[in-house]
Amino acid sequence: MNTKELRTFARSKIYGSLEERRRKKSFDRGLWRAMADTGVVGMALERCYGGAGAGMSEFVECAALLAGEGLDLGLALSLVDHVTLCAYPLQVFGSEQLKERYLPSLCNGDYIGAAAVSEAEGGGDPTCMKSNAVRSGDSFTLRGVKGPVTNAPLADVFLVVAVTDPGAGKAGLSAFVVERAAGVEVEEVDLGYLPTSPHGRVILGGVRISRDHLLGEEGWGHEKISRSLFIWERTALIPVIVSYLERWHHLVVSTLDPAAISPDLRTVLAQRKVELTAYRALGSRLLELSFGETENGRERMELLLFFGKALPEWVESMRMAVEEARVPMDETMQAMGQDLRLLEVGRSLLDWQFQKLLF
Repeated sequence: MNTKELRTFARSKIYGSLEERRRKKSFDRGLWRAMADTGVVGMALERCYGGAGAGMSEFVECAALLAGEGLDLGLALSLVDHVTLCAYPLQVFGSEQLKERYLPSLCNGDYIGAAAVSEAEGGGDPTCMKSNAVRSGDSFTLRGVKGPVTNAPLADVFLVVAVTDPGAGKAGLSAFVVERAAGVEVEEVDLGYLPTSPHGRVILGGVRISRDHLLGEEGWGHEKISRSLFIWERTALIPVIVSYLERWHHLVVSTLDPAAISPDLRTVLAQRKVELTAYRALGSRLLELSFGETENGRERMELLLFFGKALPEWVESMRMAVEEARVPMDETMQAMGQDLRLLEVGRSLLDWQFQKLLF
């Protein structure tokens, strides 16, 4: 599907059903499969597993287009997390057996993926994780509670990180691929925003899985997998959010009477627009550093920290300008502003997560 067709899909299918899905606080699995039919869901994955083999940068570009044209940040978050927190890590770290078993269904929309890493008390802090996986012969038994987890209420496959060696600290965590089956329960959680993206607590009540569901090797849960998930998700979300902000900015400006705009407000709005243009370029650079062949961990970290602070501040500045100018906000703009609480929550956690997950 080319860019023009994808834009039409976003406007007709995603935006066209957005009001009803927001009102019902529902996730439309039929829409998910339709989105998979466009090729976007499997775009970053290899052709031999049912994907398009296009790479992560191309996937993020399409996800950003869907967010900007469909005005649905919740669905975009579910899509990005499905890919960066489940399908893509499975391709990178999984055995050939795991890839062949799960990736085709994750590409074609039959399966929805999620990552059950964080916990309510310790967040993503590996030293505070309580969920454990006890080995017995060729199998593990998993117990613990994870959440809130994006996509959990509808997920078919979970990437779960749990303690396998309690005395080894960060090196004692391992990752597993866990199907939604007996022993896996999900309690839905209402975040108060992003109503089109389902979230929930994942309760692992003695789930028994074979050793071949280990993702990578024992002890990889923090150093290789959790750290990668943290970087991949945030890197992919930044261009998606920037596209969403560009659309929000456009909607705000389009409601104003040019003749009635004060010089100060005109300047503020122009500054915000220029900043978004710069953010788009920096987001492309971050994609290159995270998924391309360029190696510069320090620059990547600096950009992640920059965006973690700059994007919430951009939103706050726009909100202040809108309030001062008494810009009329229709339901669409109000709903978009509400979903941008995602950035406020992210800002409060970012510095802490950097310390716990990257060092």
